[in-house]
Amino acid sequence: MSTAVEGLSPEEQQEKWLEEGKAVTKQQAFLMKRALDNGNLRDGLKYASNMLCEMRTGLLSPKNFYELYIMIADEMRHLEQYFYDEWKRGRRMVELYELVQHAGNIVPRLFLLISVGSVYVRSKEVSARDILKDLVEMCRGVQHPMRGLFLRNYLLHCARDKLPDVGSDFGDNVADSVDFLMLNFSEMNKLWVRMQHQGPVRDRERREKERLDLRILVGTNLVRLSNLEGVDCDMYKAMVLPRILEQVINCKDQIAQQYLMECIIQVFPDEYHLRTLDEILEACGQLQSGVDVKAVLIALMNRLALFAKNEPGSIPPDVNMLDIFHSHVTRMAASVDLAGILDLQVALLNFAMGFAPEKLDYVDQILQVCGEQLAASGSARVDGAAERAVVSLLKTPLISHGNALTIILLEHYAPLINYLPFSSRKEVALLASRMMSKATVPMTTPEEVDALLSFVQPLVKDVAEDEGEREELDDEDLEAEQSVIACIIHRMASPDTGVLFQMYVVARKHFGQGGSRRIAHTLAPLVFRSLQLALAIKKLEREEQEVAVSSKKLFGFSLETIKGLAGSEPNKALRLYLQGAQAANDCEEDKIAYEFLSQAFILYEDEVSDSKVQMELIPIFIGTLCNLTHLDFEDYDTLITNTTKHAARLLKKPDQCRAIYQCSHLFWNDKIKDAEGKPFQDGKKVLDCLQRSLKIADVCMQSGPHVSLFVEILNQYLHYFDAGNDKVTIKYLQGLVDLITEHLANLDSSPESVAVKAHYASTLAHMKAKKEGDEAEKFAELNI
Repeated sequence: MSTAVEGLSPEEQQEKWLEEGKAVTKQQAFLMKRALDNGNLRDGLKYASNMLCEMRTGLLSPKNFYELYIMIADEMRHLEQYFYDEWKRGRRMVELYELVQHAGNIVPRLFLLISVGSVYVRSKEVSARDILKDLVEMCRGVQHPMRGLFLRNYLLHCARDKLPDVGSDFGDNVADSVDFLMLNFSEMNKLWVRMQHQGPVRDRERREKERLDLRILVGTNLVRLSNLEGVDCDMYKAMVLPRILEQVINCKDQIAQQYLMECIIQVFPDEYHLRTLDEILEACGQLQSGVDVKAVLIALMNRLALFAKNEPGSIPPDVNMLDIFHSHVTRMAASVDLAGILDLQVALLNFAMGFAPEKLDYVDQILQVCGEQLAASGSARVDGAAERAVVSLLKTPLISHGNALTIILLEHYAPLINYLPFSSRKEVALLASRMMSKATVPMTTPEEVDALLSFVQPLVKDVAEDEGEREELDDEDLEAEQSVIACIIHRMASPDTGVLFQMYVVARKHFGQGGSRRIAHTLAPLVFRSLQLALAIKKLEREEQEVAVSSKKLFGFSLETIKGLAGSEPNKALRLYLQGAQAANDCEEDKIAYEFLSQAFILYEDEVSDSKVQMELIPIFIGTLCNLTHLDFEDYDTLITNTTKHAARLLKKPDQCRAIYQCSHLFWNDKIKDAEGKPFQDGKKVLDCLQRSLKIADVCMQSGPHVSLFVEILNQYLHYFDAGNDKVTIKYLQGLVDLITEHLANLDSSPESVAVKAHYASTLAHMKAKKEGDEAEKFAELNI
């Protein structure tokens, strides 16, 4: 290759040298193949030697040298095939083996020798052991680190399918293969380490990068060892691992030790690691101070944890891995920083959860150590790597065990969350909440509820010290977050009603500190669960069973809970009051039902000013009152009169009209009965409501076509006429029919008008059917 050219950058110079090397390789390979095709072995070897001389360069970077090596190795396959064909034609391989040794330079000579040696082994003229031993010894002739590494890698490549092994055609003594690979590994590692000490100090970083680029060449030896079928666990423990560890420790090189320890862990089977755990961990203690032993241990623990999880029955009973790892991790604690200690504990925790998930006392012991280390650090909050480690410490047992409540109740688990900033605390709390919301095992004691809600505090309540850390959530995100918390309420269960009530009290205490945006989502389900419990307790009271808490106390609790919601969510609170009134009515508690309704009316009067919301609520009031069966006559009369007044105060006239005719049903209620069983039916007031709504509808006609109101009122009159209200006579029906018919003549053909006409036609059809049917006499005077 040419020397460096001024004006080119190092990258451009490298590219130029690589292209020159490729060009020479391509040219010499062509001449080699042409000579071999012509049967001229001597010229073929000459051109092959010229091509292989490109491997003598010291100008290329490891990456470019590797690219050139791959190209040359690919061309060498043609020469190796020629040697094989020569042997098939009867030529003795020993002659070729001696012939190629006449090459002038040692690098081409050894590459040629390895190619011939590969075919020599296949010929079985001499044992594979002798040839491989001869080749690996002769490779010592190249001591230049990069050339030597690639030469020995070529030897590994050519010998990969010719190693003596169980079931191999080249011998079954696997010890010969182990000796060959270990010798090659030892020499390659020495060459690799030697690269660190060549050149000036200022190029140290570049050399380290180059070494890392070449590390896979050394590791390939260990991969070949792990692929040997004859290397069982006993041989690995007795012959293989001790020799590897000896080489690793004696090289005293940080980069080599780091890579080779990680390589050992990755390439050999998990079963082997289980049997040699003490040896590997003891070797970790003898590595150079700059080696990241933490990463080695973490990799080993994570791998064995995964193995224990996937193959639970494969762990030998005599191997107490938990204690072995714990003792080594404890010894290392003094030599690493806080983040390092926590990372080790995370790996140990992963290992414990995978190896023995049922041993939660061991998990708690790990968490205790972490808590002590965090307390000793003096930091109120951690960040960076330490923060990520604490998050892993909290999330790993939750995910691995599956039962969030069991993990949270561990003595030393929950305190760790206090060392995290708000965002990370919230992340862990959300995971725990989601798992609890889907849990099949419920919370059964107030203490469990308190422990869980205290742990998920970032989701439950606002804490002043977190103001600077919190991000204001939009309504959609907050709703999704609080929906998870709301689900937790439904994971509370106990056969003891008193205990269940205490659980609700604890939850109410936590939720009450959540601020106006949170309680809108959390208090409503708590009210429903409380009302459900009140109904269950009332059933027990009726059966004269002993109860720890009365149904009245539950209703009082529900009232107070709704009051806590009224200030921020009056609309939702009002609906809950009406729901409470219905539940109290089902329990035959008329005074309590009246109290719920009174609070609802007070809230309506004080807080609800939007006319649209008012119109939505009036029908709900009416529906609730119509379904209450145990109210006192006087109380009922007071409530329905109040409802009618509010209906008459609605802002929009069409809303007033509809609300008032709906109120008429409150005065004709078969479900409310007096002491004698007489239903509450006041025909006069019903008629008053209908007449009043009719007047309002007439006023509405002055501002636009509102014929639909007349049709709706006609249907109300028809309902009461059928129901037997003697105040509603046929003349009212006839008057409305005539009025509507007159107005319909003036309507246009808009979609709204078409809908009104269709509604009116259906109403007339119904009345005609009545007139022509069994009630013909009752409808005889009606002229349709």
